[in-house]
Amino acid sequence: MLNKISNLQLILGLVLLGLIYLAVVYFDSPKSEELQKQLVTIDTARVTAITIAGPDQTVNLTLENQQWQVELKSGKKVAAVSSKVEALLDQLLRISPDRLAAKDQNKWGDYQVDSTGTEIQIKESGNTTLDMIVGQSGPTSYLRLAGETEVYASDGFGGLNNKDDIDHYRDDLFVRINTDSLTSISFNYPGDSSFQIINDQGKWKFEDGTMADSLKTANYLNQLKLKHNQNFSDQDGSTIGSPLGEIVINSKNEPQVLINVYYDTADSAVFNSSLNPTAYFNDDALGEGYFIGRSSLME
Repeated sequence: MLNKISNLQLILGLVLLGLIYLAVVYFDSPKSEELQKQLVTIDTARVTAITIAGPDQTVNLTLENQQWQVELKSGKKVAAVSSKVEALLDQLLRISPDRLAAKDQNKWGDYQVDSTGTEIQIKESGNTTLDMIVGQSGPTSYLRLAGETEVYASDGFGGLNNKDDIDHYRDDLFVRINTDSLTSISFNYPGDSSFQIINDQGKWKFEDGTMADSLKTANYLNQLKLKHNQNFSDQDGSTIGSPLGEIVINSKNEPQVLINVYYDTADSAVFNSSLNPTAYFNDDALGEGYFIGRSSLME
């Protein structure tokens, strides 16, 4: 009899534990409709401003005259790469919460969706249509809408990566030339070190008729085809002054291209091209690669 009672009590105890477990799962887990909640509902065609406020810096993007602009730390606005802005908006629209990570603010700090997270604000025609805080822990992103307490986890969002960096959105083009149509390149330097090379029916010569080395010239022209650079300088034409060196590139069917070198207040070389006039680059490799002397092209 005692064994039967003990077995019955054990069974009842297991049933009770099972009910408690089911109750905890039911009440603590988000209902299916909560997981289907669409966090981001924006009309990308109407977006006019994006602010990404991270722990280290704030990125301000604005659409002006159908061109995206990014604001530098100095307050000056320069051209942004539209495809990168569009990629950000597309990424936000694809957010799909996998689970509810927290229901109240006690866990905000753990998931970095408080002041330690990155806040994304989107405006459409001046009206804020998205205000969301993003935290990151490994491959998982944690998302909280401003004004709400719930924290959602998403393993497919992928995080912001470098999207909270101003330079990520800047146009990093330095030079892009169709070298097949080039007619001449002039290297204008201080003193008597200036020189010019001229394309004479496919053969490059110096201005005095001396032949340039074909391989060395081909290697130099190859650098003109396409060059990007991420070493942006905060300097611009208003603070640097006149260029100390200039490369003038002439083509048959393309506008003239200028590449200039300046020296800033820290006596560092700063480079700029007319193909991307608002961008200045601080990279000595550009000087070594482009601002060469006559001897570099001689046979």
